[in-house]
Amino acid sequence: MTAATRETRPAFVLLFLSGTAALSHQLVWTRRLVDVLGASAGTFARVVGAFCFGLALGGALAALFPAPARTGWRRMAWAELLVGILGAGVMSAVPLADVLQQGTWTTTTLPWILPAILVIPPAIAMGLVLPAALSAVPEPGFAVRAYAVNTFGGVVGVLMTVFVSLPSFGLLGAGLAACGLSLAIAAGAAVLSCGAPRESLLEDPKSPALPAPRFAGALAFLSGFLVLGSEVVTQHQLAQVTINSHFSSAAILAAILLALAAASAVAGRIRAFPDQAIPPAVFCAAVLWILQPAALFLVRPGLQILPYELAPLPYFLRLGGLAAIAVAPAFAAAGLLFPLLLRGSTSPRTLAAWLALNGLGGWIGAELTQSLVLPALGLWRTPVAAGGAYLVTAILLLASRRHAAHPRILIRPALAALALGGFALWSLSWASAARRPQVSPVPGERVVAVRAGREGVVATVVQDTNDWRIVFNNTYTLGGSRAQFNQERQAHLPLLIHGHAHSVALMGVATGSTLAGAALHPGIERIDAFELSPLAAGFASNWFGPFNRDVFKDPRVQLTVQDARWGIARNPGRYDVILGDLFLPWRTGEGRMYAREQFAAVRKALRPDGLFCQWLPLFQLTRTQYNVITRTFLSEFPNAFLLRGDFYPELPIVGLCAFADGTPLAQVDWSLVRDACDQLREHAPVADPLARHPEGVALCVVGVVPDPGPGPVNTLGNAWLEWDAGRNVVGLRAPWFIGVPEAEYLREVLKTHPGPLPPALREAQDSGQFFLTLEVARRVNAPVFPNLAAQVMSRIPRSLREDPGADWTHWPGQVKPPGSVRIRANSP
Repeated sequence: MTAATRETRPAFVLLFLSGTAALSHQLVWTRRLVDVLGASAGTFARVVGAFCFGLALGGALAALFPAPARTGWRRMAWAELLVGILGAGVMSAVPLADVLQQGTWTTTTLPWILPAILVIPPAIAMGLVLPAALSAVPEPGFAVRAYAVNTFGGVVGVLMTVFVSLPSFGLLGAGLAACGLSLAIAAGAAVLSCGAPRESLLEDPKSPALPAPRFAGALAFLSGFLVLGSEVVTQHQLAQVTINSHFSSAAILAAILLALAAASAVAGRIRAFPDQAIPPAVFCAAVLWILQPAALFLVRPGLQILPYELAPLPYFLRLGGLAAIAVAPAFAAAGLLFPLLLRGSTSPRTLAAWLALNGLGGWIGAELTQSLVLPALGLWRTPVAAGGAYLVTAILLLASRRHAAHPRILIRPALAALALGGFALWSLSWASAARRPQVSPVPGERVVAVRAGREGVVATVVQDTNDWRIVFNNTYTLGGSRAQFNQERQAHLPLLIHGHAHSVALMGVATGSTLAGAALHPGIERIDAFELSPLAAGFASNWFGPFNRDVFKDPRVQLTVQDARWGIARNPGRYDVILGDLFLPWRTGEGRMYAREQFAAVRKALRPDGLFCQWLPLFQLTRTQYNVITRTFLSEFPNAFLLRGDFYPELPIVGLCAFADGTPLAQVDWSLVRDACDQLREHAPVADPLARHPEGVALCVVGVVPDPGPGPVNTLGNAWLEWDAGRNVVGLRAPWFIGVPEAEYLREVLKTHPGPLPPALREAQDSGQFFLTLEVARRVNAPVFPNLAAQVMSRIPRSLREDPGADWTHWPGQVKPPGSVRIRANSP
């Protein structure tokens, strides 16, 4: 066994672990920076761009200053040591951002400065690792195998980080574990450096070396460009048919890396010279990418969504099968190109240069695909365009080859026939891709508009003249026209309870109906609306004007497209009322809106007597998750109280409300509520019976939020809600907090923590629970339902019954009070 062979095995172990640590670092760094800078698509692009740029810069440095064989392991040890130390520094992003915000950095420059300071330096060190290892191991052909092993390590890093370390140890624990792994790799490389050979066979002119492929630098760049750009597209594609959670996206990323790693392993066993093997591999990639949309629709015809009720194991098995057919073959073929290039390398300097170009291409490809190509071409023509790029490359490579063994008169017709057949296949697939749907509407719906962007695919669909919806990633309705008055009520109730609001903030816009409800209040002078998705904001403005009262034309409304957490944190002490929209707890990043740090930032953004109301979708939360959110809310707002947004037993929402100065529910000034109702009734076209009188508001007041007892709180560090919701939504192991359990809980709150409200309003408060009980009895077909239904008229407060301006079609329940428009004034 040669010295080179003796070093190969420990080298593979270190490179495998290095790949594991690298992907773990990337995931942790991205989450940490998103925690600080907001979950906008721009933040993800800047953080990933800084990471890829650092890797490319590290490779470039390794090419400019290659390590001799005797110092290769030493350089790897120093590089991993720096990754471990600087990676721990990324965990300081929160306090560092606080310091920078106190200085001269603006909100425009800080999102660029922070990733540059925290991510690029350790990524540069990371980019030095593989070139250093390739310099240290004196064995021809090692580069391809090392690249494959390093990529296999990345697969493990993704799975271990997302499925184990982040949910179990939190962000800080996962980050420190990755740093510890990097330090362990550094120690291992230091041990190997003690026995490093003096020269590398890769640099020995007597060592057998394959001829370097032509256009190798350009091909290395192109490979990174197309592979990373395609990864962006396929993540968006599969998001249309899977549960949009961190677990799903991580599983897809692992499948892509596994395909690339397998391709690297295969490339190391191909005996042909790189110049001979590369054109067929590129042509194969062209065909598979041209056919990739057809493969996905073969598995999920009509963009059928994987069933949510599947248990975790069957769900991920189906997801794996989907990836194996619709994703892995194309990536495996595309993944042959760069490893085949590595087989033709002649020196560590060249290897490092190609690694740098590959990383640079990946960064530019991912960025251009997200910002330009995907919005212009959509989900299905983008991969076909990538296939066209591979096809052109393959034809050019074949045309540039010298065919000494075959007469040119035979080569030219064969090449022309190959090109003609390839472009015919491309044309057919391009035409077919243009007709493929990017969203699957329910029967009877038609798609009015659909756009793909950084954040995903957003569509506006309509079923009839009054049933419009905004759909995100084919799986979730952001809002609809039929919920217009329910959504307006989400603004009415907190604003009426506050009584004299002038400055309001909304975290989340969707269709704009809640924003419209806030704008109806005559005393409002300024409304800051924050929406994460520019596509959703555009659709709300362009298509939902009749249902949001054209609120975006209101000069008091300032719409800002960014993460609401970032916008709120920049405005301390500005707002009288802040409204938190409904957020999907298992979707990547949205659990942050229920984090303790977010609630603390909201409290600082309120004026001393300001009111915060965070609405919760109980139909997407378990009882345990609800308890964690309330426990977290109470840690910042001790005197919180609970509102009901409706009486629906299957789709209920509740609001956690609290004043910044700790004013309890018992001290709410109901004379201000009455005045606010009077002004709204007189100056705004509001027909919602619950928003026109203080008795209607009292119907929606449940009582003081009880202490849920000891247990976890949701923080940016542990992301408890996102991980628990992501696990539970697959198979729905714990039921949603709706129906009878919700009604019993609210009844207990009303019974033991009523507030209390003024005596004149207590009967109305009790009636709120009656109407929820009525709806639950109807839903379960309880024998008591007819008796409850007979009491409806007597349980409606007199002020509401006698109001000729109340439109009872706005009543938030399935059981509507008698009379389609208004109740007769002489009703009992």
